[in-house]
Amino acid sequence: MTKKFALIVSLIFLITLNTLAQEPSCGCNKKKATRENKYKCDTTLFSNGAKLYWQRNCDSTWLTFENKEKLILKSCEKIDVYECQRTGLDFLKEYPNYLLFQYKWISGCCTPPDIILIDKETGNEIKRINNDQFVWGDVHENYVLFFSDTTYTHLIYLNNETDKAYDLHFDNKQVKKSVIKNNVLQLNDLFNNFIVSRNNFKFDYKTSEGVVKNLKIEFN
Repeated sequence: MTKKFALIVSLIFLITLNTLAQEPSCGCNKKKATRENKYKCDTTLFSNGAKLYWQRNCDSTWLTFENKEKLILKSCEKIDVYECQRTGLDFLKEYPNYLLFQYKWISGCCTPPDIILIDKETGNEIKRINNDQFVWGDVHENYVLFFSDTTYTHLIYLNNETDKAYDLHFDNKQVKKSVIKNNVLQLNDLFNNFIVSRNNFKFDYKTSEGVVKNLKIEFN
């Protein structure tokens, strides 16, 4: 009798574990996560103790920033986190003075994103680099290259680690003429071959004369 009772308890325990393992870990259990498209509800912890995490129910998904208070940074009327991540706000990397995000206007290529810097303490937006100003960025090399405004006269190299900015001056309408001459769809198509060194940042630029110039921004 004792052995039979122990066997029944063991079976109940195993069935319970199996049931828990099959349930999604983040809320709604009406949709099964596939192997290629798992729900990403795990928490990202930042150096100051702040958190970033996904939540969802059977109607929507949302991205929450939490420090002293909670702030919803993004919400979608979709229950699939992966689908929600394909457009809109997307976290890239933590830096000493802010969190780096991109805002993807469409899924896939080839529209440049907005680049957004968010305060690590409050979750509020510090700076937004619109996609018509954005040239290039690299989270491994820790920089963003962009124009200060749509006059396109000051190209800025921002070092995300140090938060220092260095610039290169272009003549008025020089960049706009280059866009027309080279028949490019996006501003960033004028720029290529980015190289970061200790003292400067080099890149190729297609000029309004139809030639490629190698330019550099000095780190003074």
